[in-house]
Amino acid sequence: METIKNILAHFANYLTGLDWSYIITFIILSYGMNHYKVLEGLQKATGKTVRTRYRVFLIGLLYGVAIYFVRSYTIEKAENLFQSFVFALVFHKLIVEAFIYWLAKHALPESICKHLMGEEELTQITKAK
Repeated sequence: METIKNILAHFANYLTGLDWSYIITFIILSYGMNHYKVLEGLQKATGKTVRTRYRVFLIGLLYGVAIYFVRSYTIEKAENLFQSFVFALVFHKLIVEAFIYWLAKHALPESICKHLMGEEELTQITKAK
């Protein structure tokens, strides 16, 4: 029982040590850059199509570097920022996208769903209903 308490205490310390403002804004930025007119504008300007995972990685990296310099972080805070970046990638993929998928499948009308996900995903969900 003591071991479980120690593990939970370490996990709680880890979660409270993360930079939650970075995590939330990074997820919002990534979502916006990948689902709205910004993506089309970037593809038109560069003439290249980049996979979503690489765009998200690049957005997080550039945003993390900007946050590092704007907030004048130390090396310890930079490690914390990197941990927040990795946590945000996992959190977004496993929890946020799964929640949005569940909402689209069970609770939201199609008029709202088309703003939250791509056409292919939306047609798969509507076929599954």
